[in-house]
Amino acid sequence: MAGLGCSPARAEGQVNAAYAVYLKGFHVLNAQASYQLQPWGYGGSTQIKPAGLISWFLTMDVTSRVEGKFTPDGNVQPVLFDSGGISRGKHRHVRLEFSNDTPKVTDLQPPETDREPIPDSSLPHTVDTLSGMAHLLHALATTGKCDGTQIVFDGIRLSEMVVHGPTMADIPQGQDEAYAGQALRCDFIGRQLAGFVKDSPNRAKLASPQPGSVWFRKIDGLGLVPVRIEFNQPQTRACHGRHATRRSSLNGALERLAIIGNSK
Repeated sequence: MAGLGCSPARAEGQVNAAYAVYLKGFHVLNAQASYQLQPWGYGGSTQIKPAGLISWFLTMDVTSRVEGKFTPDGNVQPVLFDSGGISRGKHRHVRLEFSNDTPKVTDLQPPETDREPIPDSSLPHTVDTLSGMAHLLHALATTGKCDGTQIVFDGIRLSEMVVHGPTMADIPQGQDEAYAGQALRCDFIGRQLAGFVKDSPNRAKLASPQPGSVWFRKIDGLGLVPVRIEFNQPQTRACHGRHATRRSSLNGALERLAIIGNSK
């Protein structure tokens, strides 16, 4: 189980949030997020670093940013997604530039030669991960619904997200939640479609549907904010230290992740 606590604030239409991520009760990551949604478009950035004792063994510092537009029918039209930093034991960078609703990988360092290539024919009308969240927030705020299917491309993997809802539901308690009571909950099913590691023993788990939920709370001055996210994540157990990186199998285990919000 992982949790993520956030402290959002707003300046001139921009939401800034600090997050703490927990795994099985341990504080493992800190994240900063800054985003702005307007009727015509969106932009934002995130930064993720290790925290607590895990920072002694894990080197990670990844910054991602996104730019995009909202179409008249409420869909997203990404323009740019850029993510780079230290991850999985190496300096990594991926940049997607979108044209005619199709992403083009303009930089991928280092090349992911151990993955199966994704056919170009699968890329039209896909969105990046941050644009997918922007779409969900925009749809819920403008229509009151979160029903739909999105194909997500992060530069190396292709995944499907099917979302439905919302329903009014209690926010689960158990960690350092700052919110209690009811919130709007959107449920989703995610599964990887392509970009698998070649000959991976975890392929079946990665391709199988994984359920999750997002709880949204309306916060004064901020609007709807995701205050908790839970989802199953199949693990391809990886050990990434300061001086070495190694992949090994998790015997098909699943981690239940929970993202918990905390507003000042």
